[in-house]
Amino acid sequence: MTDRPSGAELLKIARDALTRELVSELPESKLYLALMVANAMAIAARELELGDGADRAELTSLRMLFEDAGPDTSEDVPDRLEALNHRLCAEIRAGRFSGGAAETRLRDHLRRSAEARVAISNPKALKS
Repeated sequence: MTDRPSGAELLKIARDALTRELVSELPESKLYLALMVANAMAIAARELELGDGADRAELTSLRMLFEDAGPDTSEDVPDRLEALNHRLCAEIRAGRFSGGAAETRLRDHLRRSAEARVAISNPKALKS
């Protein structure tokens, strides 16, 4: 059984109510704050919808970057992702990805990861 509406859907409904019904009733001094809240709600909804998938895609991309062919049995994606990102930083500093195919793979990973994060935080930026 699936609970409906989901958390992301509830945030969208609440945001729509805020922007369509309440914002026009607020004094101008509260308008900026209300729009900031609406924006935060939109980001939170996208995070609920896309965040886990973005994390798992980044984890897979990092494992491919490090040529880690074994299965990832980690249950804790955020911790594994953090550890691999620390490793990535250390290896970039050490020059492991300077030049050639390694640098191309690194750039591809960074572009994909950045696009996935921007899709959550500011998807309009990807359209331009």
